[in-house]
Amino acid sequence: MTATTPEEQFEKTFRLVCRLDDADIDYVRDTAEWIRRCVGRVLAVNPSATANDVTPIVVDMSTRGRWRLMRPETVGEQLALPVPPTPTE
Repeated sequence: MTATTPEEQFEKTFRLVCRLDDADIDYVRDTAEWIRRCVGRVLAVNPSATANDVTPIVVDMSTRGRWRLMRPETVGEQLALPVPPTPTE
C-alpha cells in the first residue's frame, strides 16, 4: 500500500453558487426580454426560420429553469443548429 498526499486523496471541487446575484452569469430577469433576445438570435443565425415557428418553442423553453438560467443568445444559437438526421435501422 502506498501513501498518498492529502492533495491526491480528494477530487478538487469548485464553489457552488446558490444565489443568482452571487453568480457570475448574465441572468436576464425579465422573461419577455429573454424570449425576445432568444428569438432574435435564432432569426439572426438562421434566416430561413420565422418568428411564428420559433416563438412557441422559446416560450416553452423560458418556463424551464435549465434553459432560463442560460444567456438567451446561447440558447438561440443552439436552437438554430440543424437537427441531426435520425439513424435508420
